[in-house]
Amino acid sequence: MKYRVEIDRSICAGTSNCMEASPDAFEVDDRGLCVLKPGALDEEQYLNGARLCPMDAIRIYDARTGERLYP
Repeated sequence: MKYRVEIDRSICAGTSNCMEASPDAFEVDDRGLCVLKPGALDEEQYLNGARLCPMDAIRIYDARTGERLYP
């Protein structure tokens, strides 16, 4: 896996922007908050969804180095 993805659900606004941009990587749970769908075929979808989160609730890290890539 190329990325490590963290979602801060305490600041997620439930806009679904991430899911709309990357439906294979994100979904919305029964509370209307973002959750990760593991195993996306194209890991770039995680980054694309994170970029559209207005709350910056999705954080992307390099899985190998731990370097924060976004935001």
